[in-house]
Amino acid sequence: MSVGFRKSLFGFNCDDVVSYVEKTHKAFTEKEIVLNEQIDDLKSDNGALKEQIAEITAEKAEIEAKLKVFTDKYEEIERLSKNIGKLYLVAKTNAQTVMKEAQESADLARKEAELNITSIINAQESLGAVKENIVSTSAKFASDIDALGASLEETRRKIAMHEAATVKSEEEYRELIKVLSNE
Repeated sequence: MSVGFRKSLFGFNCDDVVSYVEKTHKAFTEKEIVLNEQIDDLKSDNGALKEQIAEITAEKAEIEAKLKVFTDKYEEIERLSKNIGKLYLVAKTNAQTVMKEAQESADLARKEAELNITSIINAQESLGAVKENIVSTSAKFASDIDALGASLEETRRKIAMHEAATVKSEEEYRELIKVLSNE
């Protein structure tokens, strides 16, 4: 027997189940009332009525068994609904915690990257200053060597000039001595 309960997030729609159980219970109750009235009317015919009473009692027991099954199902659905709700809340809380921790990790990673970038920039600036210092020192060194070379060349030229002047003076002196000694 297909009843056609609507589906909901936690299984069947509880209102549909409750409504069905109540309608079924009401229908069976009304049927029980009608049957009890028939029993009263038919008590005179005891032999046939006993058989009919037995059938009605069996049907009543069957209906009560079905009602118990529906009631048990309703209670089980209620329990499942509550458990699913709790699981949903736990999962939602866990997801929020994971998202918060992921955000904190991302923030820490971003800060660490910014510190690394700052360190790299500082190192780059320091290396630039060292490079400028090396370039300036090597340029000064080269200039000093050039100046020393020019000074040595000037000194060599002056020595050569003085040597030539000395040689000339010696020759003049010898000439003068020769002239003075020949006299």
